[in-house]
Amino acid sequence: MKFNTSKKIWAHIDCDSFFAECEILKNPKIKDDFVIVGDEIVLACNYKTKSFGIKTWTPIWQAREILKNKWVYLSSDHDFYSLVSSKLMSYLEEKTLEVLPFSIDEAFCDITGLCKLYWIDLETYIKNLQNDILKNIWIPVSIWVSTTKIKAKIFSKLNKPFGFFIDLSCSSELYKTLELKIVPFIWKSMQEKLKYKCSNVYDFVFLWYWYLKNNIWKNATDLWLELSWVNAFFIKKNNFSKSISRGRSFNKNITNDSDFLLKELISNFNFLFEELILKNYETKRVSIFFRDKEKQTFIFHYTLPCFTIDRRVLLEIIKYMFKIYFNDNVLYRSTWIVFSNLKDRSFHQTNIFENNFSKTTTKKEIYTIINDINLKYDNHKIAFGMDLLGKNFISKLGIRK
Repeated sequence: MKFNTSKKIWAHIDCDSFFAECEILKNPKIKDDFVIVGDEIVLACNYKTKSFGIKTWTPIWQAREILKNKWVYLSSDHDFYSLVSSKLMSYLEEKTLEVLPFSIDEAFCDITGLCKLYWIDLETYIKNLQNDILKNIWIPVSIWVSTTKIKAKIFSKLNKPFGFFIDLSCSSELYKTLELKIVPFIWKSMQEKLKYKCSNVYDFVFLWYWYLKNNIWKNATDLWLELSWVNAFFIKKNNFSKSISRGRSFNKNITNDSDFLLKELISNFNFLFEELILKNYETKRVSIFFRDKEKQTFIFHYTLPCFTIDRRVLLEIIKYMFKIYFNDNVLYRSTWIVFSNLKDRSFHQTNIFENNFSKTTTKKEIYTIINDINLKYDNHKIAFGMDLLGKNFISKLGIRK
């Protein structure tokens, strides 16, 4: 049986201590503390805490005995973690050829040929990507690179945190150092079946293909092929995003200039609205991120009474939120906008209780045509007027002044 050796390059990108780093993102003052996120058990902790032997699923009482109360103990905030994850996935979609999310804090990215495109070697490209993610998303990641997704995944214990590992060779010698349990989807029951035949990944790769197909389980052959340098493991890509985001850091221009910051927000909005149109979404929730000079993050939300794709509605909400939450005593270093609670507009059921601000179907067609023209000729050759709303718009939305 012949198989085609993979010519792709896959990067497995995994956030380091994701929940704990998200909490540090919200409050940078706890960066040097022992940070634990959880309830009755530890869901996540930073690497300073892990150095004491505390890890995921450690009971809280046991962590307390080890650290003697010298810690920062926080309940999980999954809404915030999801927003940060969405920002990361959106950013990876811009920077790589394809993104296949594997969990809230990790993804496989196709980076085939990108280092040649930028005229740099693969190691430099990976280092640059790592630093760019840290600079723009504010979360440290580790990256492992290989010719297949599973092959990249099995190196995920190496060189953490904020490390990387590259293996594009067709040699199996490195597999001898890796335990079989490190391979995804080989659970304990399967390890029991294989324990007399495999002591490590190397032994698994040299099992007979038909033995795995006939005696083990359905996906064993896919894993075997992936570890034998053949692309066979398919992750179903969810084309419907839970949220989309756009932002920009201006670290060299830290400012409290309200006009500049509002201009940046509107610029982010323009790009994000194009994505909303192209993906055929409408949204019900708008969020704004601000990050100050001290790297502390503030996030504000507004939930609409109904789903909309009306550009004027969304823009006015953003301008109004900025007016309320902007603090001229604070120096800001970045802004982000997130649209969440999305819905596909491919089918729209009329609702007699829905407050229709305008004929959104006609407006969507206009937005789509203008967006096509901008993409074909030049971004934002045709723009929208920013102040198209009447004085009664805020009261129409139900926002109190």
